[in-house]
Amino acid sequence: MPGNTDLFSTQPGSLAVKGRFVEVALPTPVDRLFDYAVPDPLAQRARVGHRVTVPFGRRSLQGIVVGEKAESTLPPAQIREVLEAPDDAPLVDEAMRRLTRWMAEYYACTWGEALQAVLPAVIRTGRKRRTVPVLRLARTIEETLAQAAALEQKVRESGKGERLLAHARILRALGTFTTDSFSPAHLAERLGCSQAPIHTLCKQGWLRIEKVEVDAATAMTAGLGSEALPPALSPEQQAALEAVNASLRRDEFHTFLLFGVTGSGKTEVYIRAMEQALALGKSAILLVPEIALTPQTLRRFSARFADISVLHSAMTDAERRDAWKRIREGVSRVVIGPRSALFAPVKDLGLVVIDEEHEATYKQDSTPRYHARDTAIMRCRLEGAVALLGSATPSLETWHNAATGKYALLELPRRVAGGTAAAPAAMARVEIVDMAQECREQRGFAFFSRRLRGACAQALERGEQVMIFLNRRGYHTMLNCGNCGQAMMCTRCAIPMSYHRGLRKMTCHYCLETADQPRQCPHCGGGPLKLAGMGTERLEEELKTMFAGHDVARMDSDVMKTREDYETALEGFRSGQTRILVGTQMIAKGLDFPDVTVVGVVSADVGLGLGDFRSYERAFQLITQVAGRAGRGSKPGVVVVQTFQPQHVAIQTGARQDYREFVGFELNHRRESHYPPFARLVLLTVEAAERAKAEEAGARLAAAAQDFARRFAGTVYSVGGPFEAPIGMLRGRHRQQVLVKAKGFREVRGVVDSLRPLFKAGEKLRISADVDPVDML
Repeated sequence: MPGNTDLFSTQPGSLAVKGRFVEVALPTPVDRLFDYAVPDPLAQRARVGHRVTVPFGRRSLQGIVVGEKAESTLPPAQIREVLEAPDDAPLVDEAMRRLTRWMAEYYACTWGEALQAVLPAVIRTGRKRRTVPVLRLARTIEETLAQAAALEQKVRESGKGERLLAHARILRALGTFTTDSFSPAHLAERLGCSQAPIHTLCKQGWLRIEKVEVDAATAMTAGLGSEALPPALSPEQQAALEAVNASLRRDEFHTFLLFGVTGSGKTEVYIRAMEQALALGKSAILLVPEIALTPQTLRRFSARFADISVLHSAMTDAERRDAWKRIREGVSRVVIGPRSALFAPVKDLGLVVIDEEHEATYKQDSTPRYHARDTAIMRCRLEGAVALLGSATPSLETWHNAATGKYALLELPRRVAGGTAAAPAAMARVEIVDMAQECREQRGFAFFSRRLRGACAQALERGEQVMIFLNRRGYHTMLNCGNCGQAMMCTRCAIPMSYHRGLRKMTCHYCLETADQPRQCPHCGGGPLKLAGMGTERLEEELKTMFAGHDVARMDSDVMKTREDYETALEGFRSGQTRILVGTQMIAKGLDFPDVTVVGVVSADVGLGLGDFRSYERAFQLITQVAGRAGRGSKPGVVVVQTFQPQHVAIQTGARQDYREFVGFELNHRRESHYPPFARLVLLTVEAAERAKAEEAGARLAAAAQDFARRFAGTVYSVGGPFEAPIGMLRGRHRQQVLVKAKGFREVRGVVDSLRPLFKAGEKLRISADVDPVDML
């Protein structure tokens, strides 16, 4: 549909059309900007950084204005008008436009796709704000606290009165934490009582329930208690803090790696560095690897900062919109959240902390495939801020950057949690159990070694807590045929299906396909069929039987569906009601519970045989991180690592928590085979419904990449493939891959640019380029 030609004019002898135009970046795979004419009513709203709605083919799309100009080279008949510009102020400032432009260039996506990634979905939906019930005091604070004291006195005098004590605790909590907002359900959960006494107090005129919009209840996730400041920083903590604060005071970009053993007090360094940033009038962002960390992290940080905003995917649209608004207006200057919190529109960014920087969850697995750690460093560079990376097991890329002087290395070599700066807590003792020998001695296959069972029983008898780690979900991990040996595979993915007892179904963890358990083998028609392997669902059941009378909770993606699920599970463990916590990798990261004295790793071999050059690194990191959950308080800890490969370098060094020895071994292999950090990778993946189509497209990609490599011999190290992906079929599509190893960013970008003409994809063929891939499957 042609635009309104009255808006512009052409000059004699000129191909340019005069008028008022904007360049719009649209979230499409077409790598270019699009010119649109601006009608007079929208002249003040369709400006650089503003969101606009424009016609695109037969549909309308929302994009961001990235440029304004007075002429366009498009023929007048092809020029179309901006349809809508709904915002009074720009949504994307200059710094974020520069960052997204870099993301587009580096991660092989379009500028519009990068811009879409940094804006919350609620900006595009416009859903209505919801309300929540919030408890309010019906009388003054003084009257409320006096009534709480009177009820407590009655209980002391009578020696009984559980109901009155509950009333007193409720009144005291609301009379004390007057700046927090609590729903009846949330307060009851936090105080460990039912909602009945809350409603009784409402009827008696002490409390009232008010419906408030979500943005008025922003403090509902804050903790009920404040955590005391540690008596003193250790000398190593103080030195690390001084180095970071010096860069903050100089207002300069700098990247630090805070390398500290588990329990060494990295979080306290984060907090004090953020306090310094705020004291200088700046803002700070803390990135955590998963939503599972957010409630515990928020509790600790909310005790030290007045106004924190949390951004993560489990929030409702309204909650995310309100948090975004508070951040943009400068009301919140501390932002906490997983990957996407990096793009919070904070004012005067001073510090970005990336906790557990080695975690793979910082890498986005869809377009744009950015890595939050590296993108955070670039944002800090563009805005003159400080990037602080923290880990007990840094990625090899980060360690190499620190070792070569690109990043400044700060070390915390000893624990302080549970001890003092002068007398730090000891690292947990790690014991390796050879499960091959254990099975021989138990005369059959064993999931639990006698040593692990005994350690758990002793800890529970002492009133302590236990964490059991297994990086496998489900009840049984596969169904095998005793006749042909084949496992029951997903019909849409080239992986075995797992049995989930709660569903009574075989389930694929990739495409969520479910199937009934067959009576005969689908491959040979024979049998018998036997369920094998243990997942966290069965592990939970076994532990409940083994340690009857002790509450067991499970944390994995099958049961952790909402933010409340995380908060409930972690609070139950934190309060001591839950004695045993079972989980996948989400319990391995950063959780800090002082009463945990025993940690069990049921199968340390999981993942070691995967076709991924990072498999050893991940195994080492998981063992070290899981081991770090034990003995963080004043009580000594023990970690039992079960494995069929007790002499494996990742198992041995992980058990000793000897990072430098592992790194020395692994870097030698990486250097010899041109893997990161000694090369940059581009993983090209072709997906097609027909195997032949995928193989044909993979061959074309490989030939084009090899042609580029010949022209840049010496800087493009190798082109591997085409080869079938480790997961050869996923969600019904066959997959072929090509792996390019190159010297640096320039060569990587050259490869992507040379292959871009081949990236034309549709329903029958999909081609993606993953720069600096984390998942090779």
